Amino acid sequence: MKISLVIIAVMFGVSLTFSIVGLITFDLSVQEIKKLLGSRNEGFAFNMMQGLDKHTEKRITGFQDLTNLSLIHAALINSNEDFKKILDIKEYLNIKDKDIEFSETTPFIGSDVDEALTGELRDIIEFYRDEYNYDVVEELFVTNAHGANVALATGTSDYSHSDEEWWQIANSTGQYLGKLEFNEIYDGYSIDFAFRVNDENGNILGILRVLISLEDILSEFSEEANVISIPGRTVLLLDAEGYSIFSDEKILKSNSTVPFFAKISQEHDSGYIEIEDIVDDLQLISYAHSTGYKTFEGFGWTVLVKQDSSSIVQEFVELRDSILLASILGMIASVIGGVFIASTISAPIKRLTKAANSISRGNFDVHIKKSKIDEIKTIGNSLERMAIKLKKLIETEKQLAELHVKIKNERLAAIGELAASMAHDMKNPLGIIKSSAEILQKNKHGGELNEVVNRMNRAIDRMSHQINDVLNYVRITPLEMTSVEVIKLLETAKNSLTIPTEILFSITGPDFKIKGDAPKLEIVFINIFLNAIQSIGNKKGKIECKISKEGSNVRIEIIDSGSGIPEKILPKIFEPLITSKQNGTGLGLSTCKNIIELHHGTITAQNNPTRFTVELPILS
Repeated sequence: MKISLVIIAVMFGVSLTFSIVGLITFDLSVQEIKKLLGSRNEGFAFNMMQGLDKHTEKRITGFQDLTNLSLIHAALINSNEDFKKILDIKEYLNIKDKDIEFSETTPFIGSDVDEALTGELRDIIEFYRDEYNYDVVEELFVTNAHGANVALATGTSDYSHSDEEWWQIANSTGQYLGKLEFNEIYDGYSIDFAFRVNDENGNILGILRVLISLEDILSEFSEEANVISIPGRTVLLLDAEGYSIFSDEKILKSNSTVPFFAKISQEHDSGYIEIEDIVDDLQLISYAHSTGYKTFEGFGWTVLVKQDSSSIVQEFVELRDSILLASILGMIASVIGGVFIASTISAPIKRLTKAANSISRGNFDVHIKKSKIDEIKTIGNSLERMAIKLKKLIETEKQLAELHVKIKNERLAAIGELAASMAHDMKNPLGIIKSSAEILQKNKHGGELNEVVNRMNRAIDRMSHQINDVLNYVRITPLEMTSVEVIKLLETAKNSLTIPTEILFSITGPDFKIKGDAPKLEIVFINIFLNAIQSIGNKKGKIECKISKEGSNVRIEIIDSGSGIPEKILPKIFEPLITSKQNGTGLGLSTCKNIIELHHGTITAQNNPTRFTVELPILS
């Protein structure tokens, strides 16, 4: 079977994919139209909400300006002066409250100033009625500084108001903004406002209260709503709790909240959401929350513009449905094509991949099932031949490597035996020479002879150190394991060396106990300390030995301020015969590594600064 036939089948699947892409493209177009409608209606809602807040602020400012009328000030000053003569104002107010009820038919008649003020306020109410052809104000009256009514322009009122919430808030803050409430007396919804009247020094003279009808608050809003309301698009106004107070171009408060109120984000001033609708395919709800205007902070109301599916969107939806049917058939065909491709191409390729992974892991005994596709069959045969050749090649290399290691080990063993024999034979003569030098040094001779003896001692020490390095490396003795205190071990290694006065040596950290061969471990740290001392040389420097815990191990870090390890030998520093010293054997650090590994530990080295890190298991 030719792979070209498989490619034809794949192309058929690609054509189905393009059909699906077309469906997605149509859906994206619908989404863009939704976004356009939602954004446009969001602009409508925002502008209407701004207009409503601006109109409300205008009304508040207009009635608040009444508090500056000289006639109101004069009436309140007279009333407050009269109340100063009353001994028990509270009792007086209680009696008056029971005896007097103010209304338009039986208004309170006080002094001439009060009558003039009442007439002035009635003129203002008549002006608003003539201007707008409806009652803007339901109630308007003024109280003095004690809450007693001074002038009632319209509506009904008690005599005393000092115990009412609106009076107390206006007295305390200077202004009171009420909530939307249904008033049975006036058979409609209204909002009450109250403003404190102050004298020139800011002291309270009284409170002006006005009850404004909802019809006036929504007068301009209703006109705008009528303009943008078209078939399929309606405007709603919700209060802060989500109850509708304007719907279907009418002012009417509903008994229940709109069902999607909880979905409207309170974190953004405006936006839009999409909700499903039983009757229509979708509804776009654009909204704008009240943000206030100037000094007016807003009632917390929300304007909604509800948009049903337009004819354009509906056409897209019908087209989407027709493509969806074709796409379902295409997906069924894709599944059939996928099974075909998997059986003809994917499965053989997976078998080839599995065989290749097996070969990469070193398993060369692979057998690949023959494919019906000629090209894949050729690749499988090539992999099998490659596996056979690789197996032979690796076996040959393995034999060569084992032979090389065997030769190297035999060579090192022979060199080790010879080196150990020579080192052992040299120790006794060196001991005799050192003893003789000590005898000469004890006898008093000239300065030149003493200098010669000192040079002999230094040479003997270097040779002894090199001989000890060789013996420590080639000598294999069993470990004598005991409990070893880390700080004591480090102190012993330190004290066995002569440390120049220019070098500051410190051992810090908590003490731990390990199980080990103390003499062999001393050799490790003597070697490391000696290397640090030699690296610093005759300069001032320091060697820090830090002890810490790392899991179940004790970590010992030896840090020195010396010249460091040459970078070219740093990766091979623990190999035998590797050294940067002219007189070194290159066996010291290799010996250290062997000893640490016999204790199931690790040793590493690094530069900048020079740091040797030893980790050994803590004694449990």
